[in-house]
Amino acid sequence: MIKKIITLLIILSLVAFETVEINACSATIELSKYSGTNAAMRSLFMPGWGQGWNEQYTKGWIVFGIFAVSTFGYFYFYNKAEADYKKYEDNGSVNGSKYDDYEKNYNTSMTCGIVALVTWVYAVADAYFVGKARAKNYAYQQYNKKFNVMAYNNDGVMLKYRTRFSL
Repeated sequence: MIKKIITLLIILSLVAFETVEINACSATIELSKYSGTNAAMRSLFMPGWGQGWNEQYTKGWIVFGIFAVSTFGYFYFYNKAEADYKKYEDNGSVNGSKYDDYEKNYNTSMTCGIVALVTWVYAVADAYFVGKARAKNYAYQQYNKKFNVMAYNNDGVMLKYRTRFSL
């Protein structure tokens, strides 16, 4: 179930975000411009990275830590539950404690999986909305064809010069 949700989120991210450009032979993801979408893409690849992109470093480490611990917990307890179920099948006793151990570990693994999934979705949504709000600090304006992007940010002014040439 979690694999299907993760696959669906990745596909939706590639389809929905405007920073993805797909041609017949290649796909390009532009992550250099500061926007909420880019922050969300970063958190989609690794929870907490988008928060770091939004200059919320402590929140990013906390989100990554919760995601990493809960993901580890999911796999650890799921494997432990499978081992306990195997012992339960081998033992064959209906009233034994092996099934209780299996059930406890399985429920713990599902709880950890849900925490990991909720943390991941939170990381993507938070990175998007915070990045979208902070993108207003970076005012992009269009100029003529040679000087096409003028960006004002907190550190000063950046002027980007673009030109096309062919051989």
